[in-house]
Amino acid sequence: MEFRLIILFLAIMCAGGGCKTFPVSGNIDFSGSTLQRTLYLIEVKSFSSLASSFEGKVLDSAQFDVKGNFFFQNMPDKEGQNIYLLALQKPGEKFLTRLENENPLASNYLPFLYCPGDKVIIFSKALSMLKEVTIKSKIPENIVLQNLSRKRVEWYQQYFLENKSADEESHIENEASKLNYQKVILNFVKEEKNIYVQSMALRWASPAGDYERLADEVREVCTKLKVYDPEHPWTNQICVKSTSLPPVTGDVFPHIFFPTSDYDSISIKKLLATKLTLVDLWASWCAPCRKENKQVLVPLWDQFHKKGFEIIGYALDSSEKGWKAAILNDGADRWKHFSHLKGDESPVFETIHMTMIPANFLLDSRGVIVAKNLHGESLKKFVEDYFRS
Repeated sequence: MEFRLIILFLAIMCAGGGCKTFPVSGNIDFSGSTLQRTLYLIEVKSFSSLASSFEGKVLDSAQFDVKGNFFFQNMPDKEGQNIYLLALQKPGEKFLTRLENENPLASNYLPFLYCPGDKVIIFSKALSMLKEVTIKSKIPENIVLQNLSRKRVEWYQQYFLENKSADEESHIENEASKLNYQKVILNFVKEEKNIYVQSMALRWASPAGDYERLADEVREVCTKLKVYDPEHPWTNQICVKSTSLPPVTGDVFPHIFFPTSDYDSISIKKLLATKLTLVDLWASWCAPCRKENKQVLVPLWDQFHKKGFEIIGYALDSSEKGWKAAILNDGADRWKHFSHLKGDESPVFETIHMTMIPANFLLDSRGVIVAKNLHGESLKKFVEDYFRS
């Protein structure tokens, strides 16, 4: 089918005499779409601006013929491969670089790689530019981008639309679905060496640029790109980003001090258990945290504490009364709890570059992070397996 489309397109372009070829051309099916019939070529200048609304630069625009064919006669003569976006806009849209990222099913743009001398042919549908995109090019990574684009839509439907719950106490399950979605995107390009493919996956994993839950993955991409493309400016941008994220698995947990009731402080090193310690980051007002206290942490503590398991609770609270009441009500008074009672201004959260709860870190007897952000059955299984080994 794709081959027939290409032959048809070339026949149209060659009709009436000399055959013209263009660096970038293709066809967009506008069936059922109300988007404008103007296609914008957008240049991307940094990692953070990739797939980010209002940050790209419009280089050119192309009009469609009645059958949806388009072409760009001139492309930048920049050395080597570069990534560009093609975008459609709604009627009356003032910002020509607006990109739909909330819902990949309704994406109004698609990425592609171009190298001077290449001929890129692109087919898609205006209703969902990513869902059925086809890219023909001499650059093999364009096929990876094509498949990643299609898979992004498929995974969004699988992890978001099919598993989404409006119940506040289902927050952990929803976050788990989101994290699985993000990780499957990154795993899809795990073996790829191309910086633009790796960058596109990172940006699509979190279009808002929030990588707090993906610190391990960002660190891994940074490490790979230092080998594959160390001189590219985006490598440095990604690696700088990784330094502002929480500690990752394999790191020694930061040497932090918790405030005590006698206005002193205690080092986390003095609180570590002989085998496994869970640093639990929570708050009395966090419904999923409270649910986890009762249904997961209490049973785990009861079962494994005498075998060398400890829990350290640190709360993002501002009310001492509410915090202590929650501890008692949840049966969480079995283990030690700390809080600076400064709410979002917590110095502990600032030190470990975190903002979101519920969250946790599992530390071995030396304080090395062996796992993080495990909840529910995943947390139970990890602890059980750890003590079984």
